[in-house]
Amino acid sequence: MTDGTSEYVLKQIHHEPCDYYTFGDKLASELRDYGTLRRLGIPMPRLIAADRANERILKEYIPGKTAAELISEGTNDPSWRSRLEELCAVLYAAGLNIDYYPTNFVPRDGELYYIDYECNSYMQQWDFEHWGSQYWPQAGGRSLNFRNYTDEDYGAVCAFLDRMTQDCRDRVNWNWARFEWMYEHPEFDRSLLGRIGLWYDGENVVGAAIYDMYLGEAFCGALPGYEEAVPQILAYAWRELRDGSGLGIAACDGDGQQIRALEDAGFSEAEQTETVLALDLESLGPRTVPEGFRIEETDPMEDPRRIQWLFWQGFDHGDDTAEFERDLERTARLGLKARRHFRRELSLSAAAPDGTMAAYCCVWFLEGTDYAYVEPVCTVPAYRGRGLASALLTEALVRVRALGAKDAYVISDLPFYTDLGFRPFRHYTFFWKKDPEDHADGE
Repeated sequence: MTDGTSEYVLKQIHHEPCDYYTFGDKLASELRDYGTLRRLGIPMPRLIAADRANERILKEYIPGKTAAELISEGTNDPSWRSRLEELCAVLYAAGLNIDYYPTNFVPRDGELYYIDYECNSYMQQWDFEHWGSQYWPQAGGRSLNFRNYTDEDYGAVCAFLDRMTQDCRDRVNWNWARFEWMYEHPEFDRSLLGRIGLWYDGENVVGAAIYDMYLGEAFCGALPGYEEAVPQILAYAWRELRDGSGLGIAACDGDGQQIRALEDAGFSEAEQTETVLALDLESLGPRTVPEGFRIEETDPMEDPRRIQWLFWQGFDHGDDTAEFERDLERTARLGLKARRHFRRELSLSAAAPDGTMAAYCCVWFLEGTDYAYVEPVCTVPAYRGRGLASALLTEALVRVRALGAKDAYVISDLPFYTDLGFRPFRHYTFFWKKDPEDHADGE
């Protein structure tokens, strides 16, 4: 607003409901914080007046774009981080944090103005190094644009995960197909999607922090050439993707760079491991389903209840239909849109003579890549021992070989796969960081 001579900002205090936090007198807090920060010398817009009856604040207008806007446009001024570090030295000594997100700062005439008046008691998890730093470009580095995941980012995330495996297969345990399979899995907690963190360079995702089904385990990584973002990515994941037990991240045993980054971020090696097996598709031999059974191409979205019942039995949850129905209601996963890169000809089931779906397998393949990913494979207990799963998987792999795949990967160490010719390819060890204090999700 303006009086014809100068420009001002008029802030109206709002009292929006919040389930997990109780606010006191917000106007009084704002005025108190302003006085505290001004005495410390934090550069801020000057307070002009306060209307206590209507809960309004009139303050000086600092002309210019916010740091967040400039960062999104590709501006990277190394002095910003240096100035923030100077401010942090003052704030930490006073036992305080401010909101370090770039929308709260305006660079002007060589100064970095904090245009909010909020400050809080110091907590390490919310200080600049452990939280705010991830949103500001590294000095001398590229200016990356951070944003939280929405469905519009789906294709860019798949492209990023594909590029992560193009030159080096150390991260093949977290490829685009695993993300797509997980995305529509009944147990995947979609309410947390907004916690996935993405780092963009232009229109391309170059770094990501993605939880694995639930909070508590995650994938964190950056494309080659963007390694400077890894500390920010790990800091973000620790803040947003951990659960009450902490956060676990799998690192390839041969990836010294990733292991060092995890250790530098406070993660420690644990006993938990996983293995990726690989199969050279040229070595495939013929297999057929037993007489009376037939192979069918199956789209799980056409009859989701039928395929979920097979998964329920095939992954050893039992044959109690009432319990199955309760779980189905809990997960509420029927009627979802089909997976975006799903190929029906690689999604195969074995039908028993009476039409019962006895076994299932799915293989994932993306045009332009040279590998396939296997997930899932299962057989109903009553039909095990007849070679159904091996016949289905072999047929799917023969088909994907014809599409251009040279190798197939699966996360498993089961004899079922080694009997088919899969061999150990990569071994991963989990690194865990434990929360020193009790942690409640979302707080």
